[in-house]
Amino acid sequence: MDLLDLNGLNLIAWGVACAWVMIAVVYIAACRSQSSLRPLTDVPPASGLPKLSVIVACRNETACIENCIRSLFRQDYPDLEVVAINDRSTDDTGEILDRLAVEFFNRLRVVHVSMLPAGWFGKPHALEQGLKSATGSLVCFTDADCEFLAPSALRTTVAEMQRGEFDFFSIAAKYTMTSLRESVTVPCCSEAILAWLRPERVSDPRWPDAFANGAFIMVRRTPFESIGGWGSVRAKISEDLELARLAKHSGLKLGVAQGDGFYQTGSYGTLRESWNGWSRIFNGALTPSQLAFTLCRMSILFVLPLCAMLYGVANALQTGSVEWFTHGAGLGFAIAFSLRSAMDLIVFRMVGAPMASALLAPLGRLFVMAASTRALLSHAGLVRTHWRGTAFVSGRMIMPEQAKA
Repeated sequence: MDLLDLNGLNLIAWGVACAWVMIAVVYIAACRSQSSLRPLTDVPPASGLPKLSVIVACRNETACIENCIRSLFRQDYPDLEVVAINDRSTDDTGEILDRLAVEFFNRLRVVHVSMLPAGWFGKPHALEQGLKSATGSLVCFTDADCEFLAPSALRTTVAEMQRGEFDFFSIAAKYTMTSLRESVTVPCCSEAILAWLRPERVSDPRWPDAFANGAFIMVRRTPFESIGGWGSVRAKISEDLELARLAKHSGLKLGVAQGDGFYQTGSYGTLRESWNGWSRIFNGALTPSQLAFTLCRMSILFVLPLCAMLYGVANALQTGSVEWFTHGAGLGFAIAFSLRSAMDLIVFRMVGAPMASALLAPLGRLFVMAASTRALLSHAGLVRTHWRGTAFVSGRMIMPEQAKA
């Protein structure tokens, strides 16, 4: 088939290929402009750094909370306090924290939360209670399933905040993926979200883009409290992102970086948690128009090339010839699929997924499309998004947990 014989299928195929060339160029430019941090290796100063409070929200975290707390106390930050919030746990989390508080006397403060006020989501409320108990002028909010790796991770982040004069700073997560499901869904879902949030623009006041990863947010306390703290997003379905948007809109200076060796965090433990968790994130992070565009874009730029490749493989097996891949529409779709696959390798490496799992990226993208559809239906009020005992419809909390004594 002559490449110049541009029938309808050829036009579509080569249009998709050209679109992928442009996407690849934009993606590479974004990666090059994205800030990247490496932990400091010099000797920490004896003084001169402000007091830092790390606040850890914990609810039923028996499996990971001790590892998180111990990793924080391996940090070389000279003036560090840790505040752990036991948020109505029904397992051994509270007992573990009380034991650690004795071991790390005067360095670990434990706050036990026994009830959730009406109108609050659990995590924002726990972090707000931790902020009330913290005494540092800098505050870092993190999750119980985070493990801090380099001893200078916190010190490096503070140095970067001081260098850039940031008020609000977040480091993207590296995930511990212990299952094939996580290794496939986490990179694909992360890419779909970041395609809209554009972290490389966060520090530029000319752009409205804002981003934060709730696993690691460091703030200057005074400006953070001036915008209402966690109370300003008490009932938001995606509280970390909404807080970042509010901070930027209020004039705070935001920063975000890709950290190498700073910390790692867990993903969702079961398929049900993954389905509910990513549906919640898509619901809170993206507008209905963005979700609809995502579905249309993936249908054209992902589903079409994938179907074309499956057809080409079947045709090659039947005819014993790969001619379909070398001419016309087949070549256009092959180029598009190859560019998509090359970007998969980059994305999977960035989030720490095993490179071999990139072979199953098409399954991850089908998951993205399903979760995006559910989020879009939730925006329309047709289905509910569930997360940790709370349900949301159209972005509003409709089934808050009952206060527990």
